Amino acid sequence: MMNANLNQAEAVSCITPVYGSVVSSDGSQVRYHYHLAGEEQPWIVLIMPFGLRSEMTQPFMQFFGRHYNIVSWESRLILDDGSEGFAPEHYQVRLHVADLLKVMDACAIKRAFLVGYCSGAGIALAALNRAPQLFRSVCLVHGEYTLLQNKPCMTQFALDIDSLLGLAAGSERGANMVFEKLQSERMDSSQHLPDGLDVPYSDIRFFRRYSNNYLSYKAEDYENLARQVSHKTLLLSGEKDIQANVTSTLHMADLLENSTVFIDPQADHYGMIRYGSRTMINVWNFLSVEQAAAQG
Repeated sequence: MMNANLNQAEAVSCITPVYGSVVSSDGSQVRYHYHLAGEEQPWIVLIMPFGLRSEMTQPFMQFFGRHYNIVSWESRLILDDGSEGFAPEHYQVRLHVADLLKVMDACAIKRAFLVGYCSGAGIALAALNRAPQLFRSVCLVHGEYTLLQNKPCMTQFALDIDSLLGLAAGSERGANMVFEKLQSERMDSSQHLPDGLDVPYSDIRFFRRYSNNYLSYKAEDYENLARQVSHKTLLLSGEKDIQANVTSTLHMADLLENSTVFIDPQADHYGMIRYGSRTMINVWNFLSVEQAAAQG
């Protein structure tokens, strides 16, 4: 088991992913990137939160890239240049899953470990329901499951975001109003957070798509999806996470047939995008055990 943070110099050693794109089931272009550690190495499919650039996966790729092949992608349409893609139907969860499967096919991945971070955890549950045979086991890291009817599972941050994005998704006027409000607050709220988190809030086109994507994402029933999953699952949460709380993680773990929970008292929401974090060490330890079991 790994029990110490990755040395920073080692963490930033050069692992440069290969970039590509695929046309998904509805004709959308999906940009993906992957790293190959070796033909015999196991694959990790990494599902990042919506609206983040591919560069945000670098800490994860540097940490795992010597021992795993890794693929990830930018979520559909949100960060595209242009003036299209503002309707919620462009962002249905089934389409995000279709993107995932297209990317796996492009990389000739037969079976993989699945890691879903934040909203990526919800897409991971949907993928496990759609194509369970493609995945070995799964890590759900600081998952956001939009459990709006279960108030103890919602943080105030998440409730505020739900209100703002719901208003923004309702109309172009609403999107412009919320966007202007957030612009005035963005600099203060982004202090001490990893660079790149605010890209969906940096352009009104990105923000409108991001808001409509949220509308589609929260329409899915993640509790029901969890009940159908039999894969061995690690759920990670942190007591300093103000976005997705421990209560929601424990609730989802109760619905999953074969789950283990790890709560880090010191973890906030962002360990997956920080070099050498304890969050990634916990993912590493789980995958190492699962890989050893598969080989044994």
